[in-house]
Amino acid sequence: MARLPAGIRFLVSFSRDQWYKAFIFILTFLLYASFHLSRKPISIVKGVLHRYCAAVNDDEVRFDGQSQKASDSPPHRLPDNETDCGWAPFGQDNYQQLLGALDYSFLCAYAVGMYLSGIIGERLPIRYYLTFGMLASGAFTALFGLGYFYDIHSFGFYVVTQVVNGLVQTTGWPSVVTCLGNWFGKGRRGLIMGVWNSHTSVGNILGSLIAGYWASTCWGLSFIVPGAIVAAMGIVCFLFLVEHPKDVACSSTPVAHSRSCENGVHRFRLQKQASPAQYRVNGFYLFS
Repeated sequence: MARLPAGIRFLVSFSRDQWYKAFIFILTFLLYASFHLSRKPISIVKGVLHRYCAAVNDDEVRFDGQSQKASDSPPHRLPDNETDCGWAPFGQDNYQQLLGALDYSFLCAYAVGMYLSGIIGERLPIRYYLTFGMLASGAFTALFGLGYFYDIHSFGFYVVTQVVNGLVQTTGWPSVVTCLGNWFGKGRRGLIMGVWNSHTSVGNILGSLIAGYWASTCWGLSFIVPGAIVAAMGIVCFLFLVEHPKDVACSSTPVAHSRSCENGVHRFRLQKQASPAQYRVNGFYLFS
């Protein structure tokens, strides 16, 4: 019989439980990385929502060689949905307060929603709850970008969008952490969470690249594209996320090791079992 190829030997060296754990690890990593991806555009697009106004006066017109004709020609007009200082209402003098309000409206909603999300998430199936949160987050992230295409200049529209988006984004963390806890238990928790938490950097990097690509030409797509990615990952979550190992007849802990193996407890228990049997009679211990 021919020897199996090295790749096949590598694949069969892992058990069914290990393959499921690796799949859940990668899936939850990508799911929460997409949440971070959708949060990044606002920090990239701020420079477009408010541009530093160039000094544009009637007597400061750029001439192209014919000064007399340039003075008679009408001034350059920007598109109807833009101004010299950026996107209204963020082109005003109080733009810093307005842009700051977008940030703390999201953060306040996220902080409040995190308390509620943990309570609600424990009472609902993780897969359904996380899918709803990702679809809703994708919708409201894209809704912010639709303000560019529909020429929306209402400050309240953008604040409400940020508030609702902050609330629905809180569905992510409790759900994925609970799912990881179900699959990996307490063993090697530090290593697992340390590697898994790199999703923050991965999501921020991808979000910055996507938002930066569209920011200077069509900033609305800087929100719509990440929103579509989050919504698509929500569908993937609904189709593939397994909440608990028992749902696919897997074990959350290695078969060869139990919880009592941690910190030398198992060794102590073996020694205790090997010692003579002891009995307590009238407050005294008797050994057999």
